[in-house]
Amino acid sequence: MADEFIDDIDAHLNDILPEDPEQIRETVAQEEKAEMIQLLQHAADTLGKSPTVTEFDALNLDVSSDAIRYAFGTWNDAKDEAGLETFQRGTSTPIRENYFKTIDTTEKAYWLGSLFAHSTVSHNNQADYFALQVVRVVSKEHFVRGFADAIDSEYSINTYSNPDRPQDQQQVQLQISNPTFIDHLTATGYPDASSDPSDFPELDDEYRPAFIRGYLESAGYFQTQGWRITVDTPDRADWLRDAFESFGAKRPTISETTDKKPKVNVSNVFDIKSVFETCWPDQLDTTPSWNPYPAKILDYLETEYPYPENVAYLRGE
Repeated sequence: MADEFIDDIDAHLNDILPEDPEQIRETVAQEEKAEMIQLLQHAADTLGKSPTVTEFDALNLDVSSDAIRYAFGTWNDAKDEAGLETFQRGTSTPIRENYFKTIDTTEKAYWLGSLFAHSTVSHNNQADYFALQVVRVVSKEHFVRGFADAIDSEYSINTYSNPDRPQDQQQVQLQISNPTFIDHLTATGYPDASSDPSDFPELDDEYRPAFIRGYLESAGYFQTQGWRITVDTPDRADWLRDAFESFGAKRPTISETTDKKPKVNVSNVFDIKSVFETCWPDQLDTTPSWNPYPAKILDYLETEYPYPENVAYLRGE
């Protein structure tokens, strides 16, 4: 009886299982792909849109975007299988791609300065494209969302946390892969992924204060002793010192950090006032600007400047 029962089981298994082990592996692979497609569709339902790689991984689902790309070949191929909208890199997402073709407004100069201070252009070796990455903590999201608004970008902005450091602020990220936009950006002198840090761009004198305003605000260098600005090259240090002197500062200096990087210093209160009045001509009403930064300088001047009665904005007028 037992032997007959075993024979029945063997016969049933022979009917439902393929004889070729490769067929078994293929069946498992198809099942895994089907699960991935379901996860992609779930992600789209959650987000209300077809997910980018960053958005998908931020959902912390059971499968990573890397595993999906490995299974299907590309991210867009996987989304095609799932019936989701796909985007060709840098072409389908609306953006003012010629924004940096000519730096002819103070707004453009400001955002260019902010990018020189705190962003990168990286190269995706797998897909062979360049992308601008702008990432800031959420308290400084002005440098991400304000920039995106200025260039009319519809690239997604993602907010995420570091699970290994829950005490840290959330990060806000914008990634732009439009090739024309990036070509114009790098043509200003902004370093791409294959080059060393470059000199600061050559700008008309009227746009230099806005560039430095964006650079200083984005880098966050102002301290109680004034500015201590560490830069990557001696040429950048010379450029900043010359600019500060053109703003009326008499005593800007250049020194070195402990790791031998150039550092530009503006510590004299009269020099700080000169730079402040040039880069923030309307004080807290200057635009574009990240308001907490000039507010900090203004607080310093109200405390340290020896003749506030001679300065209208320090008298509250």
